[in-house]
Formats: sequence, C-alpha cells, structure tokens
Amino acid sequence: MKTRIITIMVLCIFTSLNVFPQQYKNRGKDCKLDNEKMHSEKIAFLSSEIDLSVSEAQQFWPIYNEFNEELDKLFNSEREINRELKINLPNLSDKEISDKLNKLIQIKIDRADLESKYHKKFCEVLPIDKVAMLYKSDREFRKHLLHKYKGYNNRE
Repeated sequence: MKTRIITIMVLCIFTSLNVFPQQYKNRGKDCKLDNEKMHSEKIAFLSSEIDLSVSEAQQFWPIYNEFNEELDKLFNSEREINRELKINLPNLSDKEISDKLNKLIQIKIDRADLESKYHKKFCEVLPIDKVAMLYKSDREFRKHLLHKYKGYNNRE
C-alpha cells in the first residue's frame, strides 16, 4: 500500500515537469526562455532546499539529470502528438486519431514507470527525508517559475 501511495505521489509530482512553454510574448517582443539559465536556477534552488552533502550531490545530480533527460523526451513526444491532433484533427481518420490517443496513454504509462524507477534510484542515494524534500522543492520551483513568467502570456 505504501509503495502504491508513493508511486501515485511521485506521478503527481513529476507529471507537470517541464510544462512551461518555450516562448512568451512580452509587450509585443519575443522573449525566449533560456533553458540553460532556468536549469542552473533550478539546480541552485534544489541544492539550497535539499541541503545535499558533497557525496550525496555527486551521486544524486547525475541520476536527476538523467531522469530529466528521459522525462523531456516523453514530454516532447506528448507535445508533438497533441500539436498534431490540434492542427490536423479534422483531416485525420478515426484510426489515426485512435492511434495517437493510444500513444498519449502509453506516454503517461511510460512516465509513471519512469518516475517509479527513478524514485527507487533517488532512495538509493539519498535518505527518504531528502527525497521527500526533493519532491516538495521541485513543486515550489515550478510555482516560482509560474509566478516569474506569469505576466508574459497575458500580455499581447
């Protein structure tokens, strides 16, 4: 039961990772988000919140970065399918629509499997309280980004 609850929590926590659009409008000017700058900001934020020792950090960051790379691939696949559906829905056959929806469901399953896999890896290199702090801090960082860039998508 505990494992199932943890898996569900992990799924909820990481479901919305990397959901920020890559481009915002800022008073008529294009303002692209700098992914490297955002990544550096996230690392600094998580590092300060989780309070990793040197040895924990050496083990944790490669695993976390690997996790984010795999998660990005799933997110990009999902985004591409959603884009295709949005643009081409009237032109697609029922079979094509069904195939794309099935792919979306499979991506969600793959994401849950990925999160479960990496949760175990995180628990191997960090104490459980720091793993919980990671999830909490990740949510807080996403909130921080939403507040930071909130006004961009409302200005046209």
